[in-house]
Amino acid sequence: MDIYGITDLHGRFPSRIREMRDKIDVLIVSGDITHFGEGLEVIEKLAELSDYMEVLCVPGNCDNLEVVDLLEEYKLNVDGRVKKIGNYNFVGIGGSNETPFNTPLEFSEEDLYDKGKKLCKGLKNIILITHAPPYGTMLDLVGEKHVGSKAIRKIIEEENVIFNACGHIHECRGIDKIGKTIIVNPSPKSFFVYQPSKRVVILEDYIGL
Repeated sequence: MDIYGITDLHGRFPSRIREMRDKIDVLIVSGDITHFGEGLEVIEKLAELSDYMEVLCVPGNCDNLEVVDLLEEYKLNVDGRVKKIGNYNFVGIGGSNETPFNTPLEFSEEDLYDKGKKLCKGLKNIILITHAPPYGTMLDLVGEKHVGSKAIRKIIEEENVIFNACGHIHECRGIDKIGKTIIVNPSPKSFFVYQPSKRVVILEDYIGL
C-alpha cells in the first residue's frame, strides 16, 4: 500500500498529486484545506481523485464549518471517524489545540484527548491523521517554543499508533519519532510517501514551489 500525504493547502491544489494518481492507494489530507473558507474548489478537486484512490481528509484550524459541510457532502471527512483499509485503521482528529489567533476550529486539549481515546480504543495498526502535530517534537517548533498538542502526543504514547500524519506548523517540514511511532509534517512545500509494510517514509518537494 502506497500512502501519500499533503497538508496546509490553503486553497491551492497541488497538481503534482493529480499527475501521480495511478500510483496512490490512499491520499491523506491533514487540514487547512482552504484559507478560512476561501478556495473551496480544492475540495471538489480532491473529490475527483476519489475515483482513483481513497481520499481521507480532516479539517484544520483555518477551515470553517462550510468546509466541514462540503467534506461531508463529498464523503471525504474522517474527522472523528475510523476508516479501516486493509490491515490499518485510519483515525481522524481535525482542528487544532488552542492558538493565540482565535481561528475557527480550535479545541481544548481535554476535548482532543477524549475524542482520540474513544476513537483509538481497542484498535491496532493505527494511522493517525491530525492537523496539529504532537507536542515536543521537531514538527511543532515556532522559534524555540513547542506549540503542538499535548493531547495528540499522549494518545500516540498510550495507543497503538504506528504513524501520525500532521501539519499546521508550516516551517516544520520533517520526519520525527515518538518511541516507535513515525510522525510526518510535509508542510505546504512537500508531500510524503509512506509504505507501512516496510515502515518507510520519504518527503518530496513539489516542483516549482
